[in-house]
Amino acid sequence: MDAARAINAQPDIILLGYGVDDTLQLTVEAQRVLARVGKAYALGLPPNLQRFLKSQRVECVDLGDRFAPGRPFSDCYFDVADVLLKCAAEDAPVVFLTQGNPLFLNSLNRFLILKARERELVVQTLPGVSPLDTIISDLGLDVGNFGLQLFDARRLVARGQQVNTAVPLLVLQVGGFAAETVASDADADDNAAYEALAGYLSQLYPPDHSVTLVNTGGGAQAGRSTVRLDRFSELVPHISVRSSLFVDALRQRAAALRAD
Repeated sequence: MDAARAINAQPDIILLGYGVDDTLQLTVEAQRVLARVGKAYALGLPPNLQRFLKSQRVECVDLGDRFAPGRPFSDCYFDVADVLLKCAAEDAPVVFLTQGNPLFLNSLNRFLILKARERELVVQTLPGVSPLDTIISDLGLDVGNFGLQLFDARRLVARGQQVNTAVPLLVLQVGGFAAETVASDADADDNAAYEALAGYLSQLYPPDHSVTLVNTGGGAQAGRSTVRLDRFSELVPHISVRSSLFVDALRQRAAALRAD
Protein backbone atom coordinates (compact mmCIF):
# COMPACT_ATOMS: atom_id res chain seq x y z
CA MET A 1 0.00 0.00 0.00
CA ASP A 2 1.45 3.41 -0.96
CA ALA A 3 1.82 6.21 1.59
CA ALA A 4 -0.88 8.43 0.11
CA ARG A 5 -3.46 5.67 0.26
CA ALA A 6 -2.50 4.77 3.82
CA ILE A 7 -3.00 8.37 4.95
CA ASN A 8 -6.33 8.92 3.19
CA ALA A 9 -7.90 5.45 3.43
CA GLN A 10 -10.74 4.65 5.78
CA PRO A 11 -9.93 1.91 8.30
CA ASP A 12 -10.85 -1.67 7.53
CA ILE A 13 -10.30 -2.77 11.13
CA ILE A 14 -10.76 -0.56 14.20
CA LEU A 15 -9.23 -1.74 17.48
CA LEU A 16 -11.16 -0.11 20.34
CA GLY A 17 -9.98 -0.15 23.94
CA TYR A 18 -12.87 -0.26 26.41
CA GLY A 19 -10.90 0.41 29.61
CA VAL A 20 -10.17 -1.90 32.52
CA ASP A 21 -12.57 -4.70 33.35
CA ASP A 22 -16.18 -3.67 34.07
CA THR A 23 -15.75 0.09 34.59
CA LEU A 24 -17.34 1.56 31.43
CA GLN A 25 -14.24 3.57 30.54
CA LEU A 26 -15.16 3.89 26.87
CA THR A 27 -13.97 7.19 25.43
CA VAL A 28 -16.41 9.49 23.66
CA GLU A 29 -14.48 8.77 20.47
CA ALA A 30 -14.99 5.02 20.92
CA GLN A 31 -18.71 5.49 21.61
CA ARG A 32 -19.12 7.49 18.41
CA VAL A 33 -17.39 4.77 16.39
CA LEU A 34 -19.63 2.10 17.89
CA ALA A 35 -22.76 4.17 17.18
CA ARG A 36 -21.67 4.74 13.59
CA VAL A 37 -20.71 1.13 12.80
CA GLY A 38 -23.44 -0.49 14.89
CA LYS A 39 -21.59 -3.77 15.37
CA ALA A 40 -18.52 -4.98 17.28
CA TYR A 41 -16.59 -8.19 17.87
CA ALA A 42 -15.10 -9.05 21.25
CA LEU A 43 -13.86 -11.77 23.57
CA GLY A 44 -16.11 -12.11 26.61
CA LEU A 45 -17.15 -8.53 27.30
CA PRO A 46 -17.79 -7.42 30.92
CA PRO A 47 -21.50 -7.40 31.90
CA ASN A 48 -21.73 -3.61 32.28
CA LEU A 49 -20.34 -3.10 28.79
CA GLN A 50 -22.66 -5.73 27.32
CA ARG A 51 -25.67 -3.93 28.81
CA PHE A 52 -24.41 -0.55 27.61
CA LEU A 53 -23.91 -1.75 24.04
CA LYS A 54 -27.35 -3.34 24.04
CA SER A 55 -28.89 -0.05 25.23
CA GLN A 56 -27.12 1.70 22.36
CA ARG A 57 -28.38 -0.93 19.91
CA VAL A 58 -24.85 -2.04 19.06
CA GLU A 59 -24.72 -5.69 18.02
CA CYS A 60 -21.88 -7.57 19.73
CA VAL A 61 -20.43 -10.83 18.43
CA ASP A 62 -18.49 -12.82 21.03
CA LEU A 63 -15.58 -14.84 19.59
CA GLY A 64 -14.70 -16.35 22.96
CA ASP A 65 -15.79 -19.83 21.90
CA ARG A 66 -12.50 -20.08 19.96
CA PHE A 67 -10.71 -20.36 23.31
CA ALA A 68 -11.43 -23.96 24.29
CA PRO A 69 -9.88 -25.49 27.45
CA GLY A 70 -6.52 -27.12 26.77
CA ARG A 71 -6.14 -25.49 23.37
CA PRO A 72 -2.89 -23.60 22.59
CA PHE A 73 -3.33 -19.83 22.65
CA SER A 74 -1.60 -19.54 19.28
CA ASP A 75 -4.33 -21.65 17.63
CA CYS A 76 -7.03 -19.51 19.26
CA TYR A 77 -5.36 -16.33 18.01
CA PHE A 78 -5.20 -17.70 14.46
CA ASP A 79 -8.94 -18.46 14.51
CA VAL A 80 -10.00 -15.07 15.88
CA ALA A 81 -7.71 -13.17 13.50
CA ASP A 82 -9.00 -15.20 10.55
CA VAL A 83 -12.63 -14.33 11.36
CA LEU A 84 -11.88 -10.62 11.72
CA LEU A 85 -9.79 -10.46 8.54
CA LYS A 86 -12.48 -12.21 6.49
CA CYS A 87 -15.17 -9.90 7.84
CA ALA A 88 -13.01 -6.84 7.14
CA ALA A 89 -12.49 -7.94 3.55
CA GLU A 90 -16.24 -8.44 3.04
CA ASP A 91 -17.83 -5.64 5.07
CA ALA A 92 -15.45 -3.02 6.46
CA PRO A 93 -15.00 -1.50 8.92
CA VAL A 94 -14.79 -4.23 11.55
CA VAL A 95 -14.65 -3.09 15.18
CA PHE A 96 -12.80 -5.30 17.66
CA LEU A 97 -13.23 -4.42 21.35
CA THR A 98 -10.39 -5.27 23.73
CA GLN A 99 -9.32 -4.23 27.20
CA GLY A 100 -7.36 -1.04 27.78
CA ASN A 101 -4.86 -0.05 25.13
CA PRO A 102 -5.36 -2.57 22.29
CA LEU A 103 -1.58 -2.77 21.72
CA PHE A 104 -0.53 -3.10 25.36
CA LEU A 105 0.19 -6.73 26.31
CA ASN A 106 -2.03 -8.01 23.52
CA SER A 107 -0.38 -10.63 21.32
CA LEU A 108 -3.62 -11.27 19.44
CA ASN A 109 -3.97 -7.66 18.30
CA ARG A 110 -0.30 -7.41 17.30
CA PHE A 111 -0.69 -10.58 15.24
CA LEU A 112 -3.91 -9.21 13.73
CA ILE A 113 -2.17 -5.99 12.65
CA LEU A 114 0.65 -7.98 11.07
CA LYS A 115 -1.75 -10.10 9.03
CA ALA A 116 -3.87 -7.08 8.09
CA ARG A 117 -0.83 -5.30 6.68
CA GLU A 118 0.03 -8.37 4.63
CA ARG A 119 -3.43 -8.08 3.06
CA GLU A 120 -3.12 -4.29 2.68
CA LEU A 121 -5.92 -3.65 5.13
CA VAL A 122 -5.89 -0.37 7.08
CA VAL A 123 -5.97 -0.71 10.91
CA GLN A 124 -6.90 2.12 13.28
CA THR A 125 -6.22 1.89 17.02
CA LEU A 126 -8.23 3.89 19.57
CA PRO A 127 -6.88 3.18 23.07
CA GLY A 128 -8.76 3.36 26.35
CA VAL A 129 -7.52 3.37 29.94
CA SER A 130 -4.99 0.53 30.26
CA PRO A 131 -4.05 -1.71 33.20
CA LEU A 132 -0.71 0.12 33.32
CA ASP A 133 -2.53 3.41 33.93
CA THR A 134 -4.49 1.93 36.82
CA ILE A 135 -1.41 0.25 38.36
CA ILE A 136 0.60 3.48 38.31
CA SER A 137 -2.32 5.32 39.90
CA ASP A 138 -3.04 2.61 42.48
CA LEU A 139 0.58 2.41 43.64
CA GLY A 140 1.15 6.15 43.40
CA LEU A 141 4.31 5.65 41.36
CA ASP A 142 6.42 8.70 40.57
CA VAL A 143 7.63 7.46 37.20
CA GLY A 144 9.13 10.82 36.25
CA ASN A 145 11.56 10.87 39.18
CA PHE A 146 12.31 7.20 39.76
CA GLY A 147 11.62 5.60 36.36
CA LEU A 148 9.90 2.26 35.82
CA GLN A 149 11.04 -1.01 34.23
CA LEU A 150 8.45 -3.18 32.47
CA PHE A 151 9.03 -6.86 31.72
CA ASP A 152 6.79 -9.73 30.70
CA ALA A 153 7.10 -12.43 33.36
CA ARG A 154 7.86 -15.35 31.07
CA ARG A 155 10.32 -13.46 28.89
CA LEU A 156 12.07 -11.98 31.92
CA VAL A 157 13.01 -15.43 33.18
CA ALA A 158 13.38 -17.31 29.89
CA ARG A 159 15.68 -14.71 28.36
CA GLY A 160 17.44 -13.72 31.57
CA GLN A 161 16.68 -10.07 30.87
CA GLN A 162 18.80 -7.59 32.74
CA VAL A 163 17.11 -5.75 35.61
CA ASN A 164 18.40 -2.54 37.17
CA THR A 165 17.58 -2.96 40.86
CA ALA A 166 18.03 0.78 41.43
CA VAL A 167 14.87 1.38 39.34
CA PRO A 168 11.34 0.20 40.32
CA LEU A 169 10.30 -2.97 38.50
CA LEU A 170 6.87 -4.01 37.21
CA VAL A 171 6.55 -7.63 36.06
CA LEU A 172 3.54 -8.01 33.78
CA GLN A 173 1.31 -10.96 32.90
CA VAL A 174 2.30 -12.96 35.97
CA GLY A 175 -0.83 -15.11 35.61
CA GLY A 176 0.31 -16.38 32.24
CA PHE A 177 3.82 -17.21 33.40
CA ALA A 178 3.48 -20.94 32.91
CA ALA A 179 0.44 -20.95 30.62
CA GLU A 180 0.67 -21.96 26.99
CA THR A 181 -2.87 -23.26 26.67
CA VAL A 182 -6.31 -22.09 27.79
CA ALA A 183 -6.86 -23.33 31.33
CA SER A 184 -9.70 -25.70 32.18
CA ASP A 185 -11.92 -25.46 35.24
CA ALA A 186 -10.09 -28.42 36.72
CA ASP A 187 -6.74 -26.65 36.70
CA ALA A 188 -5.43 -25.79 40.18
CA ASP A 189 -2.91 -23.26 41.45
CA ASP A 190 0.56 -24.77 41.54
CA ASN A 191 3.35 -23.07 43.50
CA ALA A 192 5.93 -24.87 41.38
CA ALA A 193 4.80 -22.98 38.29
CA TYR A 194 6.09 -19.75 39.81
CA GLU A 195 9.26 -21.03 41.46
CA ALA A 196 11.32 -19.97 38.44
CA LEU A 197 10.04 -16.39 38.70
CA ALA A 198 10.61 -16.19 42.46
CA GLY A 199 14.03 -17.77 42.03
CA TYR A 200 15.05 -15.29 39.35
CA LEU A 201 14.04 -12.33 41.51
CA SER A 202 15.90 -13.87 44.46
CA GLN A 203 19.13 -13.57 42.49
CA LEU A 204 18.60 -9.81 42.30
CA TYR A 205 16.95 -8.80 45.55
CA PRO A 206 17.51 -9.77 49.22
CA PRO A 207 15.08 -12.23 50.86
CA ASP A 208 13.42 -9.55 52.99
CA HIS A 209 12.73 -7.23 50.05
CA SER A 210 9.02 -6.47 49.56
CA VAL A 211 7.12 -7.62 46.46
CA THR A 212 3.54 -6.53 45.74
CA LEU A 213 0.99 -8.47 43.71
CA VAL A 214 -1.41 -6.07 41.95
CA ASN A 215 -4.69 -7.37 40.53
CA THR A 216 -6.47 -4.81 38.35
CA GLY A 217 -10.17 -4.66 37.56
CA GLY A 218 -13.12 -5.81 39.61
CA GLY A 219 -13.97 -9.07 41.32
CA ALA A 220 -12.97 -10.70 44.56
CA GLN A 221 -9.28 -10.85 43.66
CA ALA A 222 -8.91 -7.15 42.83
CA GLY A 223 -6.48 -5.16 44.96
CA ARG A 224 -2.92 -5.74 46.10
CA SER A 225 -0.96 -7.89 48.54
CA THR A 226 2.61 -7.36 49.77
CA VAL A 227 4.96 -9.98 51.20
CA ARG A 228 8.69 -10.54 51.60
CA LEU A 229 10.33 -12.07 48.57
CA ASP A 230 11.18 -15.25 50.48
CA ARG A 231 7.44 -15.70 51.13
CA PHE A 232 6.47 -15.34 47.48
CA SER A 233 4.48 -18.59 47.59
CA GLU A 234 1.86 -16.85 49.73
CA LEU A 235 0.92 -14.73 46.73
CA VAL A 236 0.36 -17.65 44.36
CA PRO A 237 -3.28 -18.39 45.36
CA HIS A 238 -4.15 -14.78 44.50
CA ILE A 239 -2.57 -14.73 41.04
CA SER A 240 -5.02 -14.30 38.18
CA VAL A 241 -4.98 -13.24 34.54
CA ARG A 242 -5.11 -9.63 35.81
CA SER A 243 -1.99 -9.93 37.95
CA SER A 244 1.20 -7.89 37.84
CA LEU A 245 4.08 -7.86 40.30
CA PHE A 246 5.67 -4.66 41.60
CA VAL A 247 9.16 -4.67 43.08
CA ASP A 248 10.39 -1.35 44.42
CA ALA A 249 13.98 -0.22 43.90
CA LEU A 250 16.79 -1.00 46.28
CA ARG A 251 17.03 2.57 47.55
CA GLN A 252 20.09 2.00 49.76
CA ARG A 253 22.00 0.47 46.90
CA ALA A 254 21.01 3.35 44.61
CA ALA A 255 22.22 5.87 47.21
CA ALA A 256 25.52 4.00 47.58
CA LEU A 257 26.06 4.01 43.83
CA ARG A 258 25.52 7.76 43.72
CA ALA A 259 27.96 8.27 46.61
CA ASP A 260 30.67 6.32 44.77
